[in-house]
Amino acid sequence: MKYLLIIPVIFANFVFAEIYEDYEPSQQVTELTVISVQPNYMDDYLVNLKKTWVRSSEIQKELGHIVDYAVWTSEVANSPNLWITVTYENMGAMQQSKEKYDAVNKLMSERFSESEDEYDTISKSYEEIRKMVDHQILNRVIFK
Repeated sequence: MKYLLIIPVIFANFVFAEIYEDYEPSQQVTELTVISVQPNYMDDYLVNLKKTWVRSSEIQKELGHIVDYAVWTSEVANSPNLWITVTYENMGAMQQSKEKYDAVNKLMSERFSESEDEYDTISKSYEEIRKMVDHQILNRVIFK
C-alpha cells in the first residue's frame, strides 16, 4: 500500500511543462475591454456603439489594421454585462500611428453622414450609462 502512494510523487517529479515544447503563446493578441452597462440601457448602448466603434472597427479591419473584433453580451442581469474584443496580428500591430488614424478618419467621413459633433455627443453619453470594469491584453495559448 505504501508503494501506491509513492507512484504519483515519482511521476509528478518528471512532469514539467516547457514553453515552445508543450505550448506556446500565439502571435495574435486580443485586447479585451470589460464593461458594465446600467440596467435598461443595453439596447441604447449597442445602437450607439454600432454608429461609432463598430463602424470604426469595420474600417480598421478592412484596412488590415486589425484581424477581427467582437461585442459580447450576457443574458444574465449581472455586472459586468458587455465585453469588447479586438484581435491584432501581433503586438506590433497594436501600435497606433498618425497614418492609421488619418486613414480611418478619412473613410469614416466619406462613408457616414454623421458629423464629428454627433460622434462626440454619442461618445460622451456613454459615460452616463456605462462603467469600464477592466482592460486586458490576452495571448491565446496553443497546445502542442
